[in-house]
Amino acid sequence: MKCLRLLIAVLGSLAAPVHAAPHSNVYALLSAVGSRFEVIHTRQQTGSHLEAADRAAYRVEGNVLNRLVLQGLDRAVARLDPGSRRVYLSMEPNWSGRYRKLSDKLPASVLDELRKMDRSGWDRLLVAVPAQRVEDKDGLGRRLQGMGLYVQTQCQSDTGWGGRIGSCENSFRPASGPEAHTPKGETTAANTFIAPYTFIEVWVMDPRTLEVIDRTIQHGHRKLSDDSGNVKGILSGFHDEFLATQIVEVVQHAAREAVEDAGLRGKVQVQDRGPVPAAR
Repeated sequence: MKCLRLLIAVLGSLAAPVHAAPHSNVYALLSAVGSRFEVIHTRQQTGSHLEAADRAAYRVEGNVLNRLVLQGLDRAVARLDPGSRRVYLSMEPNWSGRYRKLSDKLPASVLDELRKMDRSGWDRLLVAVPAQRVEDKDGLGRRLQGMGLYVQTQCQSDTGWGGRIGSCENSFRPASGPEAHTPKGETTAANTFIAPYTFIEVWVMDPRTLEVIDRTIQHGHRKLSDDSGNVKGILSGFHDEFLATQIVEVVQHAAREAVEDAGLRGKVQVQDRGPVPAAR
């Protein structure tokens, strides 16, 4: 998809480390979300036992997804500990099976790489990996993991009753439709939409022992539509830069929120924040 190529163009450079005091805390930030990006298109239901969606997976080159996550982690740590220094790391995760199930341990491939590193100079280690959600929630369908686009092409408002033409067929936008952001920076009740999503899990660890201190999960997304409340205008190719920018913001926001929810302290929590607010 063209919007995936635009990600590299929209992506800014990583924030430079601040000038920290000699005894400032050092945070190692590792993004292991990899390069997998899914695009899910809904379709008309043909059988109750079948998922009413077509899935395609793309590999985003240039380490772009890891870099986006690192930006979000970096900004959150900078806010929580302004005088700190950060070390940036990334890797391609490797685990068996299509989906990585929620576990009390990081993937073995991530732990193996961490054990090879000199961690003596780090005060805290933050590791980001893809998270998964099995159930249908927020109108995004079932079995989503990591990063991707959910394209809802089926009418989400009223479809007509008593033989009358429904809102989708009549290009009308009733208040019953889900709220979506438009290229004009407005929100509207959408009949159909496209939603960038980022499901991410952040582990806060002791770098020397690799003991888990804190852990949090974010399920972030943002619904988008054209000015008529439909996905058709977004998919037409005229708003690719808008779409790419929204993908970037959703990824960075989810990473930042995961760190800030953890607060660099010590508990496990899952945050279903729902729609990601648009940047002002």
